[in-house]
Amino acid sequence: MATVTNAAPRETQLLRPVTAEGWRGGLGNLLRKEFGQWWHTNLWWIQIIIWLALLNSIATILMVQATRPGDGTTNVQPQEALQTFLLMGSAVIGIGVITTVQSAIVGEKQSGTAAWVMSKPASRQAFILSKATAHGFGFGVTAIIVPAVVFIAESNWLFHVPVSLVPFLAGLSLIALNMLFFLALTLMLGTLFDSRGPITGIGIAVVLAGMFFKGMLPPIVLNLTPWLVGDIAAGIALDLPLPENWFVPVVVTAAWTLFFMVMALWRFSREEL
Repeated sequence: MATVTNAAPRETQLLRPVTAEGWRGGLGNLLRKEFGQWWHTNLWWIQIIIWLALLNSIATILMVQATRPGDGTTNVQPQEALQTFLLMGSAVIGIGVITTVQSAIVGEKQSGTAAWVMSKPASRQAFILSKATAHGFGFGVTAIIVPAVVFIAESNWLFHVPVSLVPFLAGLSLIALNMLFFLALTLMLGTLFDSRGPITGIGIAVVLAGMFFKGMLPPIVLNLTPWLVGDIAAGIALDLPLPENWFVPVVVTAAWTLFFMVMALWRFSREEL
């Protein structure tokens, strides 16, 4: 007599059924896909190399040039190297996010991948949130955490320029907020346009306007933009006196970030695929 067994076929055991409903539908599978594009490919280490070259090189050069021959100590002002690191981060990370994420949504719309994913048990909200989560984490590690660790190690151990950790981390958190601002902006633009040109053009225009024109604008206008976040981050990290209303641009930048994400979710939910 044949023996009856309850063991399921191997193929069935490997399947991962989607049980979440509503906006969470398919979120786990989409997150695995998006994180896989970051950490199961060459993207993560290429990004690390790029950000180390961009963010750490100038600060390192400043400290190398100021090193006294013979004793290995340095007379470089820690304010100069740290300020350069944070101000560079506030600008170039924004550009890096825009150029990397510009095709995250448009590319999938053009290739038909987005329509194919939406034909599965996956919500449109999960589609956007998975991209925001994976890219935010990816840039947080490769463009912020790794360069920051290298900067601290260089400053303290190679050049004997101590970095006050708590203020530095507080300033670094504002650079992360600045990164999330441009990530949310880029994702929102990806839901509004069907080509990469407007996404890249608008995003980089926002970065360059802050670099070249923030000194020409009145404070009331600057407080409505993210352009002062880098300066505030450097001031906090260096424990310098801050303007009376320094927190206003920080709160406004966080509000813009949330607004862009809500707009991206709303617009993509009405996208005809």
